[in-house]
Amino acid sequence: MSAQAQSAFDKGLRSNQSEQLATISKLGRFLEENPSPTFVNSMLLRVADAFKDGNLDLRVAISRALRQCGSHLTLAFSSAEIFRRILTVSHSNDPSARETVLDVLAVLSPLLPESNQTQHLIRESLSTSHDGEFRAACNALKAFAAISQPFAETIVLQIGKIFEEDEASESRKVLLCAAFSTMSATAYVVEQVFGIADTILRRTTTEEYFYAFLEATTSLCIRTRYAIPKQIDLLLDLLNPQEKDKRRPCRTRKLIILKELKRLSTFSNIWTEKQVKLFVSTLSPLMSERSLAEFFDAAISLVKNCPHSNLLTLKSLVISSTGFGSIANPEVTVRYVHLAAKVFCSPKVFEGDTLELIESTMTALTVIVVNTCTCGKLKTRLANRLYRAVGDLLIGFPLSEFSFSPMIVSAVFSAFDSAKFDDNNQKERLELLCRLADSEKMYISEIHEWAIGVMNTKIDLFEAHPNQFAYLCVAVGTELPSDCSSILFKHSPPLMYETARSALRNGQWKEVASPNLANINLMSMPRYEREWLTALRELADSQLSELSLDALHEQQNHLINALSMMKIARSNKKMERTVRFPIEMITAMLSTSYAYFHVISVIRPFSTYLSGALQPNSFFNPLMAKRFVTALSACESTINEALTDWSVLCRSSFCADSTSFDLITLYYLRVSILLAAVKVMLRKQAADTLIQIPPLSNNRTCSILQRERLQWVTSKFPSLRYQNVPNIKTINVLNMIVEQLAITPYMLPRFFFQQFYHVDFKITTTPQAEKDKAVSVGSGETIPIRVDGAITSTHPSSIRSVIVYAHIAYISNHAHNQILKEVVEPTNNYFTAQFLLNFRAPCELKIRIEFIDQTSRKQWQADGGTTIPISVRESQQSQEMKRSTQSSAPSFLRGSFQQEY
Repeated sequence: MSAQAQSAFDKGLRSNQSEQLATISKLGRFLEENPSPTFVNSMLLRVADAFKDGNLDLRVAISRALRQCGSHLTLAFSSAEIFRRILTVSHSNDPSARETVLDVLAVLSPLLPESNQTQHLIRESLSTSHDGEFRAACNALKAFAAISQPFAETIVLQIGKIFEEDEASESRKVLLCAAFSTMSATAYVVEQVFGIADTILRRTTTEEYFYAFLEATTSLCIRTRYAIPKQIDLLLDLLNPQEKDKRRPCRTRKLIILKELKRLSTFSNIWTEKQVKLFVSTLSPLMSERSLAEFFDAAISLVKNCPHSNLLTLKSLVISSTGFGSIANPEVTVRYVHLAAKVFCSPKVFEGDTLELIESTMTALTVIVVNTCTCGKLKTRLANRLYRAVGDLLIGFPLSEFSFSPMIVSAVFSAFDSAKFDDNNQKERLELLCRLADSEKMYISEIHEWAIGVMNTKIDLFEAHPNQFAYLCVAVGTELPSDCSSILFKHSPPLMYETARSALRNGQWKEVASPNLANINLMSMPRYEREWLTALRELADSQLSELSLDALHEQQNHLINALSMMKIARSNKKMERTVRFPIEMITAMLSTSYAYFHVISVIRPFSTYLSGALQPNSFFNPLMAKRFVTALSACESTINEALTDWSVLCRSSFCADSTSFDLITLYYLRVSILLAAVKVMLRKQAADTLIQIPPLSNNRTCSILQRERLQWVTSKFPSLRYQNVPNIKTINVLNMIVEQLAITPYMLPRFFFQQFYHVDFKITTTPQAEKDKAVSVGSGETIPIRVDGAITSTHPSSIRSVIVYAHIAYISNHAHNQILKEVVEPTNNYFTAQFLLNFRAPCELKIRIEFIDQTSRKQWQADGGTTIPISVRESQQSQEMKRSTQSSAPSFLRGSFQQEY
């Protein structure tokens, strides 16, 4: 693949100008598909030659294409040669040519950050009269100063002189300010920057220059962290000068200062109590509404992770400034409610306060919340913010413990009093109610009853927000009324699917999900959607309502059908990643069903027609009890297989959201508890052994229900204790435990349907097998195998180390199979591993990846991998020995030798 890409790239660069421009535009795609150092290096050398020999249009196109390549450029290793070829263009007297050189060098700065020639070019170009060259010089200055401390320390003085010069225009100074934001800030650089700030802020400057300078210095302090307190003091002094001879800032500058304070407020643990009190004292009713909004935004950020003393200061601010919750401008009112919710929901905020004080404080806030909820329609952005804050309050102060919570819930319901659809932020209110049903059990019954009432009496309103109402009608732990149809939207297949998906996530598979999926006509659908819905139908029908061998057998048939349809859907390359998790989860569910079947097939004979011999009386037969133990011991291997499948699913779910991972872990624990119960009966584990169920990372009603059921089951373990051999009582307890584990409904995690976060490993190997051809090596020859990998993810990845496995699978003799591994640490999301391997027979070399993340330090499995077919050439000595053997053999045996060899 890489050879074909290089050939196509070379051909394009040798063509006419339009073909050259088109070829250069594909550079990013080429590097993304082949992220190996050798390939990237050779491509950049070709690009450097094209830049050196091309015209201005081609150079501009190269500059644009390189900016799209991202971190792949850091894989190149001929940095000096690449820079030399590009810098030859800088000797031209054409400022436009030097502009393109500086733009390209800015992108390539990680390759050679200490290039003296480049740094000299930047210094010279800062004094140019050409605006384009100056812009490019500022861009290159920002790139190189961010990663080169010596360059940052020397260039900061030159920047300071430009700021002090009256000849330089303010537009150029604004451009130059950006260099501060990412500068490699040593203590010397920070000291120089604050010295420059002291000079500039005393002068009369435009608002644009003032804003650009403060924004850049704040970014610099955020980079260094240790300079944040000094910047906070500087901004607070600008906002509220302590010296009498200093002027107070105008409204525009006050807004600028508050914006920078809001940026620094995210580091709330750095703020001192004195700084917080000084900041709080600047609040005034005379401030503009935009400034008030920025002030409250900063105060909201200060709440998170702040010291207790600062939290008490912010609590006093909320209590003493309730008037801002009644301002006509909702931009301020909503922010005040958000701040109050953040403060009052913080732990220990009411520590030492009486219940009466808490009630009076929260009642005063409730009045503001109710007025805000009933004041009319808000902008979507503000409505989302308001109802998130209201949700925090209702979850922090549950319905049954505080009298003001029902008032807030009634205010939320009030938008639906009329049967007409008026869009009074009804969607945002319903999302709040869904959040309450998903987070706090105490609200579920009331919200579910209300949603059913809306469905029965206000059908137009119900159908205006089908997804949210469907979720509330099939909430966790609820059932639809007997007189209510399980198909809520009979004439809309998409809405029937949404209802079924909500039911699958909330554990109502057979009652709700199955009839909705069965009512969808699949004939006119594309192939993948048809296979997906068919698999979900089978999955929904697999739910157990009772524990019997026939029910388990039926469940297994449905799961097998669902699994086969998912595997057919996986044949579509675009959907391979999407169905990987569903396939693994259904596989684990199927193996768990086999485990239940095996255990129940052992228990049922002894608990029914053989139970008379196990009664704890004079007819008790110890031989029958021993037979039960012997039969039960065979179940261990089946349960262990199910446990392995759930373990694989857990280890491959790094990208799952926290609630999904909680559910997967609880399903793993369900099988683990089943195994523990069997081991207790086999006396391989004590009945009083403590089985730890880890706390949930995200409290959701679905996972809380599963966890509570597991806790109840483990509480029955002491009843499994027996003296010498088990009797019918202990067998019935085991049967009850298995039954509770089996009929507890699965709730499909969101990750089953929506996979927002992906981490991919792109692997290339050297040598690399060509299409339909094996890599040929000599017998007994030691071959270096190099594995280059690139990590790509939709979110910033926290991968600490990568484990590269090389599995050698011999075709003829599996006893000689080997598994080798190498642990490497990725650098800038790239890693390299090398193996020295010796092959003596044809085999397959399978490369797979596992990794350890920085946060949990768990080991995870990555998707995919690669396989290299290896063919082994016989050595020349071996071939000569065969020929000599054939020539010395009798004539009637030579044919058999030839046939054998």
